[in-house]
Amino acid sequence: MILRIPTGFKLLDEVFQGGLPVGSLILLVGPPGTRKEDFLHTLSARLAKLNGSSLAENQVLPERIWYLTLTTNKDSVQRDVCGKFSEDFCGAFFRKVLFRSFWELPESFGDLARWLQQADGKMVKEVRARIFSDLSKFLEREAPNSVLVFFPLNDFAQFFSEGERVEFLAFLQELAEAARRWGFLVLASLVPGTLDPSFEANILSKADGLMAFRKDQAPGGRELLVCEKLSGTLLGESCFEVCSGKDGVELRAVACPS
Repeated sequence: MILRIPTGFKLLDEVFQGGLPVGSLILLVGPPGTRKEDFLHTLSARLAKLNGSSLAENQVLPERIWYLTLTTNKDSVQRDVCGKFSEDFCGAFFRKVLFRSFWELPESFGDLARWLQQADGKMVKEVRARIFSDLSKFLEREAPNSVLVFFPLNDFAQFFSEGERVEFLAFLQELAEAARRWGFLVLASLVPGTLDPSFEANILSKADGLMAFRKDQAPGGRELLVCEKLSGTLLGESCFEVCSGKDGVELRAVACPS
């Protein structure tokens, strides 16, 4: 039996046969402006509210939800969550979610890409070695029975130059193997178009599951969540309209665009 962590979204859990499989690496892919982050926040808040609820035989709840970040800090996420959603939602989210930042971008730089362009190669390698050493130790200590949210995965990937990308792909492979061995779930937010296309394609190939957030091209411009793959699950065509309210994201089943 495959153990699954419920998402808190009834429609998704029905499609996913109970939830997201423990031991999986799931990518949530979507450009800026889509609601993939709001979806992650809602999933976290709903998991908090499921504590003490009766579960199906194949469902388990994580002991912890960790947001793993580099350039995004807890305060900015808190402002985003509490600025969009209700007080009850915000309270549930911060009861369940823990934060672990592995590096802090120097204040004089507006974004990671600019720092990487201006920092010398030796400094980048030293920072990267420290980040991934600390991350490895963290995984051994905190990952079992947890959900790990890489927020976003792009920040971690950008530390690898063109000739070093195989090292990041090896890290993803090791992360997926550790998830299966130690029993945790990885959810990683990925913004398409910021990495080299072939590098991005290789990252996507490492995922056990792929959930794509995109704008419908039809009149009205609905935002859609398209569940493209999930290991151990027969998905078929699974598309949902994504809407936001004060209590978080809501999903409505719709026909997939042709």
